[in-house]
Amino acid sequence: MKIRLQEIELGANDPNRSKLFYNSILGLETSVDIEGLKVFNSGVAGIDFNISTHLPSKTSVTSFLTDNLQNVIDRLSANNIAFSGPKKSHLGMTTIEFTDPDGYLIKINEPTEESPSWLKV
Repeated sequence: MKIRLQEIELGANDPNRSKLFYNSILGLETSVDIEGLKVFNSGVAGIDFNISTHLPSKTSVTSFLTDNLQNVIDRLSANNIAFSGPKKSHLGMTTIEFTDPDGYLIKINEPTEESPSWLKV
């Protein structure tokens, strides 16, 4: 099983205000700028830093990509870790969600044939 960090996403009430902050204060370049979603170049190829209205304000999600979601599901089940999914996600991916021991939300995504090639692990 391969797994890698995909993105860190922060929920925001006003992504445009956040965009101004991350552009002007930290100097991050915006790579995607659409209504409700701002994606910044993290400086690490293949890892995104997102600000969006997809999540409630002050919420963060760390997402990983895998080539074997069933293996992750089996590991979670074997360790009695509750999760939701699998379910269809954006960009044609299948995803599960769970929290780590400190309550942080984690998503594990598996690209499908419908997903763009740059998402494939």
